[in-house]
Amino acid sequence: AWGFALRRKGGDARTAQEFVAKIFRNVPVLDTGARGATITFVERGIGDVLIAWENEAMLVARRMRPGEFQIVTPSLSILAEPPVALVDQVVDKNGTRRLAQAYLEYLYAPEGQAIAARHYYRPRAPAAGFPKMKAFTLAELFGNWGRAQAEHFSDGGSFDRIYQPGARAEAAP
Repeated sequence: AWGFALRRKGGDARTAQEFVAKIFRNVPVLDTGARGATITFVERGIGDVLIAWENEAMLVARRMRPGEFQIVTPSLSILAEPPVALVDQVVDKNGTRRLAQAYLEYLYAPEGQAIAARHYYRPRAPAAGFPKMKAFTLAELFGNWGRAQAEHFSDGGSFDRIYQPGARAEAAP
């Protein structure tokens, strides 16, 4: 939402913070993760809208409760690429380097990407069932994870200024 506001709503931090604050003012429950939010929304019936990872929304709308929910895809979102890594010390100690390397390569091969898509994870190449969407990277807008963490999630960061549990969030002056 922050990146959307920077790119589509005026392009400065104040505009982005106000936009995100408006969203948080409507949040009845802030779960610790997307799966918890999905359960709160689908099973407990709390909230009018679920904002979560694309795979969570697709899981609900296509498998758990087909036809009960509508997915609205933003025109612009962040490119989320969970990291996968081969840890040299571990694979060398266990003698599993070749197997681990083969697994990593398989994840990005056509068959591995098809499996990811079947489980509602957007594959790298365009695939049927996934709406077109422009994406920005964290690096494009925030530089790196360290900078984003410090600016938005450290004590006193933008998240603390926006979200106040038990009270309506107010945008910082």
